[in-house]
Amino acid sequence: MLRLNYHPVQGKVAIAEQYQTLYAPTPLCRWVNLFWQIHTPLGQFAYHSVPDNCVDWIINLNCFDDNMLIAPFTSANTFEFEGPARFFGIRFNLLGHTSLCKAPLGDWASYGAVDAASLFPFDLIENTYEILQSSLDFSSRCKALSQLLLGEVNLPQFDPRLINFIRYSQAHLNTHMPLSDKQCSEFGLSARQLRRLTHAHLGLSPKDFTQVLRFQHSLKALISTPETHAWQDSYYDQAHFIKHFKRFAGVTPRRFQNLSVLYNKSKTK
Repeated sequence: MLRLNYHPVQGKVAIAEQYQTLYAPTPLCRWVNLFWQIHTPLGQFAYHSVPDNCVDWIINLNCFDDNMLIAPFTSANTFEFEGPARFFGIRFNLLGHTSLCKAPLGDWASYGAVDAASLFPFDLIENTYEILQSSLDFSSRCKALSQLLLGEVNLPQFDPRLINFIRYSQAHLNTHMPLSDKQCSEFGLSARQLRRLTHAHLGLSPKDFTQVLRFQHSLKALISTPETHAWQDSYYDQAHFIKHFKRFAGVTPRRFQNLSVLYNKSKTK
């Protein structure tokens, strides 16, 4: 499986017990980025999610029929729900979902979210349900699911031209990419062919995909070293960075630094 060395992030959560994450172990980490779990008490809650180019499988532990695949998106999404609530999620790496799902992402990305049972094997859905019901603690669930998924994944074949584009995009976050026919010829295809490939396999246009990569790069810098200028590596100036960041995060960088992305709406009024 392809290794793209891409590790996107989301925002911080004020109450750690309500949101847990665990990175997938080797070798599953080739396909799956991490597992996550939300567990909230009574109340009206919201989760502020930002673009990361990844597919998520989200499972409602209180109603297993409510288990969805979420396609990549290009602006902040706020998911609202009523507690007490329990959700379990599997975040795939770039192209990692293709190890379980044969349907091209471009066939369903426009829906935003689809029933996982319509795309994943029935046995996988059933076995996942059994694990999540029998294992009550988060780490046990992750361990058991890791073993299950390793037995289910297939080795998909990727168009090398698409991989060339992704790797080039990762290496040139600080430059403007016009993605003209001349530029795309370096990847071995035309601009039109690239648009078709990224839509089919990434669910996004080449421009949106690269801009989310750039946003994620600056977001990681903002979270890991908040005292530095997160915009310096990828943007012309701070004003350009703030405008771009707000487009994808929905709020300014300063606001995001002080924001708990999982929050009780009734307590913020």
